[in-house]
Amino acid sequence: MKKVTVWFNRGLSQTVHLINGIRQSLEPGEEMCIVCTHCDANAAVAEVADKFEVEPTGQAAAYVEWALGFAKREKVDVLIPHSYTIALSAASDQFAAFGCRVIVAGDAATISLLKSKSELYDVVREAGSLGIEIPPYTLAADLQQVVAALKGYKDRFQTLCFKPVKGLGGHGFRIVSELGDQYPHAHNGDFPPLTLADAEAYLLGESPLPEMMVMPYLNGPEYSVDCLAEDGVLLKAVTRVKFPGGIEELLDECPDLIAQSAKLTELLGLTGLYNVQFLEADDGTRFLLEINARMAGGIHWGIFTGVLLPYWAIRLAAGTATADQIPEPKTGIRFNRKTRQVVS
Repeated sequence: MKKVTVWFNRGLSQTVHLINGIRQSLEPGEEMCIVCTHCDANAAVAEVADKFEVEPTGQAAAYVEWALGFAKREKVDVLIPHSYTIALSAASDQFAAFGCRVIVAGDAATISLLKSKSELYDVVREAGSLGIEIPPYTLAADLQQVVAALKGYKDRFQTLCFKPVKGLGGHGFRIVSELGDQYPHAHNGDFPPLTLADAEAYLLGESPLPEMMVMPYLNGPEYSVDCLAEDGVLLKAVTRVKFPGGIEELLDECPDLIAQSAKLTELLGLTGLYNVQFLEADDGTRFLLEINARMAGGIHWGIFTGVLLPYWAIRLAAGTATADQIPEPKTGIRFNRKTRQVVS
């Protein structure tokens, strides 16, 4: 089996665990050189990469020009980007010209679409007959519209939330409840909920205010479906169920959500690595939350299932494996995020 060079550009701190998982997944005699770049010379990945280099920051066009030179110089076979994904996707043919495959969820237009929750919801709704539930929401362009939307929903739903239409990692997400800080904290460890009056004061401090989405807060478990696909066909998925408190997760089967993720994959022509998130309401209905056009920070937990999706994505891209060689993930595995140990 040929030695494969894979490059991760600036990403999340969890990339360290992913790299360790990839090395654990290697078959006897298999070799993989892992190259990492980051704008911070002291980034954690510098300690685990086979080769590390500081990458530039700035305009996307300049970054792509640098990335093309770097990938060619280092003889990179596979690039899995977390940053500059739209620009790198648009340049994927230039990388392919010297034998480097760029693993992105789709073309530049698709990735741009996925960055807007409202645009994604519109596409899913227009498709119809997919059996995928979209949560009710209101778009708000300024403070007055956010407050008006919150007041409009208040009589129908006890707990609300707002968040930027285009956001990353929960930034700007807040829960609104008249219980205020007496309301149980969000499962993802966000700030305590705000009362309606506090929410208005909070938003006054956000300037300029991005376009916001106001909607009911779905208080049930969060389902995070890590996906690996090729050209609109879902190959394998690992579903992580996140419980209130954020300490434990369950790697579960969830065939209904995997089926829905497969429909979304076909609808949008998704490929590579990406993440589909669902939230459950009090009545058990599971709503589509968003699709992240990149691998999720928690994708490394898939090592417990025996199927680490990025490892297989690399092998597929490098031509050292075929889709039918990917094993079925084990399910029913509960683990503790803090101790990094399987609980049951």
